[in-house]
Amino acid sequence: MARPSGRDSRIKALKKLCEGGAIVHIADAAQQLETSEITIRRDLGDGDNGIVCLGGYIMSAEEKGERYSLTHAQSTNIMAKRRIAQEAAKLIEPEDTVFIDAGSTLQHLAPLVPRNANITVVTQAMNIAESIVRLEGVTLLMIAGIYHAESGSFSSETALRMLREINITKGFFSAAGIHENEGVTCFHFHEVAVKKAAIARSQRRFLVSDPTKWGKLRPATFAHLSDFEAWIGRDELTIQRADRL
Repeated sequence: MARPSGRDSRIKALKKLCEGGAIVHIADAAQQLETSEITIRRDLGDGDNGIVCLGGYIMSAEEKGERYSLTHAQSTNIMAKRRIAQEAAKLIEPEDTVFIDAGSTLQHLAPLVPRNANITVVTQAMNIAESIVRLEGVTLLMIAGIYHAESGSFSSETALRMLREINITKGFFSAAGIHENEGVTCFHFHEVAVKKAAIARSQRRFLVSDPTKWGKLRPATFAHLSDFEAWIGRDELTIQRADRL
């Protein structure tokens, strides 16, 4: 029986480092395996090993290949998303102009916006807008453009121009991944410009996402954790564990 090659041993070790969806910087992996970054890149070059190197980070190929579907996301973790939305809703006050980002968690925030309180909601998301138009005494400002069905959101240069003219008092932002080094990320590059513009126009900014997003690295970075006043949902994992006791 042939002995395993050095390459096979390294790939096995790399897979172990990436267990549980972990994402490892290639420099850290090289140090732990006592080899060079070039060797690791060469080992992973054919892409047939179950792990890949993307942007200097090593992750499972399944993690890289994951795709976001709003329809699917709307049917998962519903109770947790409702709890997170309820916490976020406590921050909305009369006279506020709020930005509500696209996503399946923030769609639970939209119906909780106080009615008849002279509140304006700004959004690029179809599912958010559909909820807001049903609320009495709430003004909807829809950021329009090209519709992207996978995220249920719009993007365009016109949307960016609109955002530059709006004074947002509070912005609530979703994320698909939160990474210690790479920051706050999403799946789609078309989302980035609108998110960044809304962050820039928001006086107060809140990240609304559960802890399962931590350690996830998605293709497009749009912010860093330091850009936000608070991360609403950070303690949700503790709540979920308590629910199971």
